[in-house]
Amino acid sequence: MGRQIQLSMLPNDIGALLDEVRSDGEIEVILRDSDTATVQPLASDLCGTAILWDKKLLPILERKLVTSAASPYYRVDEFRHPVLELTPSIMSEWCGRPALTQGRIYGQFEGKPVAFEKWFERVVRRIRKHWRKNPVALLHGYVGPAASDWFESGGLLLPMFVPPVTSEWIRVMNEQHPSAPVSCT
Repeated sequence: MGRQIQLSMLPNDIGALLDEVRSDGEIEVILRDSDTATVQPLASDLCGTAILWDKKLLPILERKLVTSAASPYYRVDEFRHPVLELTPSIMSEWCGRPALTQGRIYGQFEGKPVAFEKWFERVVRRIRKHWRKNPVALLHGYVGPAASDWFESGGLLLPMFVPPVTSEWIRVMNEQHPSAPVSCT
């Protein structure tokens, strides 16, 4: 069974979160997908879905070849291995306003060591302690400190996708900043 925590985060939030996670032992951050089977720690900013890998739980991690795609690639199998998937938020636009989709940290726990789920719970506790609960009633999860400041200056928080422009979504967006309503003309 899988569990996730949804997160609205800017690059500074991701960097601080990864620094904290890495301080929890032998944790590596790698890209989930690659054109090579070789697993190497991420040396620069996160530019796609990442894997959080605790070497104490899994000393050796391998990517598996995916041949069903038009261009074959290698992927870490988070359903098989005790690793967490980190999907970053994406900066976007909604009706001409800056907007940020939610990302997430996700783990698949069935058939995996109890220590793996405890690690996930420690990460979630840190987020709950230092991040703000999402202020948008329709959305769940947490907002990083930098993303929270960005939101307070007028940015829109989106779900994990850029929603269509409908009367319901316009209502949701206008509830975020009532003094500066969204205009979708």
